[in-house]
Amino acid sequence: MTRIVRLYLAQRLKVRLAYRFDFAVNALGDVLLAGVGLVFLGTLFRHVQGLGAYTPSEVLFCWGFAETVVGLFFVLFQGLWSLNQRYIVGGDLDRVLLRPVDPYLQVLLDNVSWEDLPIALLGGAVMIAAAPGLAPVPAWHWAMLPVLLLGGACVLGGILTTVSSAGFHLHHRGTAVGLVFQLSTFTRYPIDLFAAPLRLLLTWGLPLGFAGFYPASFLMNRPEWQAYALAQPMVGLAALGIGYGAFRFGLTRYASTGS
Repeated sequence: MTRIVRLYLAQRLKVRLAYRFDFAVNALGDVLLAGVGLVFLGTLFRHVQGLGAYTPSEVLFCWGFAETVVGLFFVLFQGLWSLNQRYIVGGDLDRVLLRPVDPYLQVLLDNVSWEDLPIALLGGAVMIAAAPGLAPVPAWHWAMLPVLLLGGACVLGGILTTVSSAGFHLHHRGTAVGLVFQLSTFTRYPIDLFAAPLRLLLTWGLPLGFAGFYPASFLMNRPEWQAYALAQPMVGLAALGIGYGAFRFGLTRYASTGS
């Protein structure tokens, strides 16, 4: 299975690099779009000294962490955006089901978006730039960074998988995927800046807070959120597990477009 994954990733990279200019333009466009939020924060902090109880360094670090998670999410879960239109309605799932590899894994690997990797790199650069302004934390907190980033990507991926799997039952080209993504923008900022109903939604309804602020607070020396941060990897696995279960259940309702 490891060899299959490696071959899929290499093949996907070859396909994208066959059109190098298109690859570069898409990557640059994604970075410029992601940088709009950074420009906004830079403009804001030229006029204010902080945001609520958070320093500019903390807000920038939270933004960089969430942007890194979003970049990884785009790289790994891009196939879910086209699950309804291409695979379910368009019939590409027939081809996937004929192969002796898990269908969900194939959908993801068929659409790995290497050109979105610069978004994650931009977020990582912002985190590095903001880190010196944070309160010191034990070294093992920083050792948890890769786990927290991957956990955040799993949270977003699990939510998107669950929403996208509704296409098996509704049989139309779109879902509420765009709405879920728009809500994910709230993860780029400290969650206690928002009203209580929105905080509840982002924690217990759609747990998007676990893709950004909660794990970022673990590296910002914010002990009041430490329990949420430590629970984040499990939340990521649970979200991905629920999404995978919804996908497998949806497969039982899939009707081929062939004769």
